[in-house]
Amino acid sequence: MFIRVGFRPDWLTLIGLSLNMVATAFFAMAELRWGAAIMLFAGICDILDGQVAREGRSETKFGALLDSTTDRYSEIFLYFGIGAYLVRGGEWMISGVLFFALSGSLMVSYVRARAEGLGEDCKVGFMQRPERLVALAVGGLIGHEGLVFVLVVLAVTTNYTVVERLAYIRNKLKAAPAQASGP
Repeated sequence: MFIRVGFRPDWLTLIGLSLNMVATAFFAMAELRWGAAIMLFAGICDILDGQVAREGRSETKFGALLDSTTDRYSEIFLYFGIGAYLVRGGEWMISGVLFFALSGSLMVSYVRARAEGLGEDCKVGFMQRPERLVALAVGGLIGHEGLVFVLVVLAVTTNYTVVERLAYIRNKLKAAPAQASGP
C-alpha cells in the first residue's frame, strides 16, 4: 500500500523518529503506558521502512545510514524520557542503572557496526535492538515496577551481549589466519 501511493521509506524512518520523540515526552511526564504504546507504534514504522525499501526496490546506502542513525537517536531519546521520569521521582539509584542500560544498548550496536566495518558479520547475542525495545515497552506497559525491573535486566544483558560479541569476533578473527593458511 505504501509503495502504491508513493510513500518513501525515508519518510517512515522519520515518522518513527518523530513518534519516538513523542513517546519520550510521555515517558518524561510519567505517562509510562502511553509512552510505551507510542513507542510500539514507532516500532511498526521501523519495521515497515526497510520492507517498503526492499519491496519498492528503493533501497539506498543513505537510507540504510539514515535508518541506523535514527534508530540510535530514537533509543537515546526514549532512555532520556525515562531518565527524566526517574529523576523527577527522585529515583537516583535506578537512574544510574538506566545509564548502564543505555550505554550497553549503544555499545551492542557499536560492536556490530565496527565488526561489520572489519568485514565480519556480528548478529550474535540476545539483546539486539528489537528485544531491547520490546522489553522497554513491556516494562512501560506494566508501570513503574515493571520498568525498573526491565532497566536492571537491560543494564546486565546489554553489556553481557557486548562482551559476547567481542568474544565472538575475537575467536572468529583468531581462526581466520589458520583457515587462510590451510592444513
